[in-house]
Amino acid sequence: MQFEWMPPQIKRIFKDGKTVNYHNILILLSIIFAIFFSFYSILKAYTLNAYAWDLGLYSQAFYSSLHGQLFYSNLLGESYLAEHFSPFMFALLGVFYIYPNPYILLIIQGIFISFATIPLYYISLHIFSRIKETYPENIKNPALYSFIIASAFLLSPLTESPIYFDFHLMIFLPFFYFMAIYFYIKKRMAWNIVFLALIVSLHASFVFIVVMTLIMEMMISRYYFKESGARTKRMSYIFITSLLVLLIYYTAAGYLKGDIAHSQSILLFASGATGSASRSITGLVLTFFLHPYRFMTYIIANYQIKFLFLVLAFLAVDFAFYRFPIGLIPAIPYLVYAMTSSYIPYYFIGYQYSMMFIPIIFVAAVFGISKMMEFKPTPSIKTKRAYRNLKNTMVVIAVFAIAAFIVVSPISPVSLEPSGIHNIVNDSTGYSAERNHLVYSLENNISMNSSLVTGNNIYPLFYKDLNATAFPYNNISSPSMHFKYLIADLNDSQTYTKNAYNISLANLASDYMNNGSYGILAEGYGVIALELHYTGKPLIFNPLNVSYISKEFDHNNGKVYGPIPDKNMSSFQKLENLGADVYSSNTTYLLPGNYSISVYLNSSYKIPASGINITILDNGKATLYTINS
Repeated sequence: MQFEWMPPQIKRIFKDGKTVNYHNILILLSIIFAIFFSFYSILKAYTLNAYAWDLGLYSQAFYSSLHGQLFYSNLLGESYLAEHFSPFMFALLGVFYIYPNPYILLIIQGIFISFATIPLYYISLHIFSRIKETYPENIKNPALYSFIIASAFLLSPLTESPIYFDFHLMIFLPFFYFMAIYFYIKKRMAWNIVFLALIVSLHASFVFIVVMTLIMEMMISRYYFKESGARTKRMSYIFITSLLVLLIYYTAAGYLKGDIAHSQSILLFASGATGSASRSITGLVLTFFLHPYRFMTYIIANYQIKFLFLVLAFLAVDFAFYRFPIGLIPAIPYLVYAMTSSYIPYYFIGYQYSMMFIPIIFVAAVFGISKMMEFKPTPSIKTKRAYRNLKNTMVVIAVFAIAAFIVVSPISPVSLEPSGIHNIVNDSTGYSAERNHLVYSLENNISMNSSLVTGNNIYPLFYKDLNATAFPYNNISSPSMHFKYLIADLNDSQTYTKNAYNISLANLASDYMNNGSYGILAEGYGVIALELHYTGKPLIFNPLNVSYISKEFDHNNGKVYGPIPDKNMSSFQKLENLGADVYSSNTTYLLPGNYSISVYLNSSYKIPASGINITILDNGKATLYTINS
């Protein structure tokens, strides 16, 4: 079929007017997804749905570096490098210098996740073409199958998982991993080492992934490519040399972290896992042998979520990796890291940790599919069976990828995820838009580098303030510490979060108002801003407006009690995370602020001779209002 009628730009998709150029289609698809990923992430940040942990942290780390404090963040109270030794931060600093805005980080993230498909496509194409040379009847269109694999990776929920949650360095791992494997199979070991080094530059603990990758490459050379002699010997030399270099680097990174943090204790060979039986690898091994029961409690913790996560990863490739389990060796560090932990984000869609796992699954699947096609000369029925198995696998991979994308992708218009793009778009209109506008207006009324405490979702807006901090997780256990400014978003559930050590931002706002030292700088749309020793009128004021219908009042013995608000109303959130609601029976609790209370009675309602009594308690002081007419 000829395509002469098509415009030249579209015809480039076809090589000779007949053969589809899947490479060009994949590039176009990657560009489209990069645009949508970037749009989603930027819109999420703009609508106050990004967080101090981690967009605010990274933004402040880069901003502080441009102003003389190397990757400092007030959230950590020290340099980011003291928390995670990541030399790759210096590469991103150059980009942030050119365009110093958090949005550039989100754009970079969208680009690297989307374009990781390109090296994966060429890995698949190389492996499948190699099989086609030997078994031409088993695999007829390597380019098509490579395109399906690469597209399935892009559509996978585990690939798109970090898009839900701010910016993280882990998003570079799939691209670097695919590039390393591509150069390995092309026998260009210098570039292979370069990209393995880039993986290590993301996080010092990624040395374990790189070591396992080198072991996998040695085994692929021996058992897949059937290489021997000089090539095998060369791979052994590379492995031993790399192992020594990585050991030196990992040790040096540990000491440098300690030096930057001004710490005397250095923990080497640490898994760094939260919620694990031990934060060190040796500790995990000892726990496994000496306390197996305790070790198993961590393995089975959240086992349903872990199982679902693994199934989603394996279904993305139709379990094809089982024919080549060697390809899973680089996943061992992640499995030890995540599956021995009770910390749910390690194995839950919506976080960055899937980046340590999903690219390895896809590379293993490519080799597994190729093994599926390796049939020695046999009767034609077996050849047809091999081709049929390949087609079935590709159909399963394609169907699952499309279905998963529709159901859980952040950019799917019908996604079931609460943070899907349709809900984020809604947050840019109506009441939420007014709230966002109020918060952005505050930016010009807050003195630069003043001490500021705010919520997790507002902090990214104030990343330039090196004296700003955010709830939760900031070790504020009492209201004795007085910040110059406090900004609380009462629409955000984390405003009410506390733990055994910290009070909540809602607690702090209430205490600040009650002690009389703070005045209201702005209030409206569920947002309140306080300033120390402020005595003027609010610069921005839009009082909370809540209406109740008669059904929200209880009638008992001729008396009316209420209002008893709908538990789903955002205006009445939980004050603490311990289950205590801000409403209780016939009493409504609101945080300190300005409220306008009006009572409208039905025209047929007859006010009793005793009148209607309304009791309002202000900080424990009761005030009785009586309506007689």
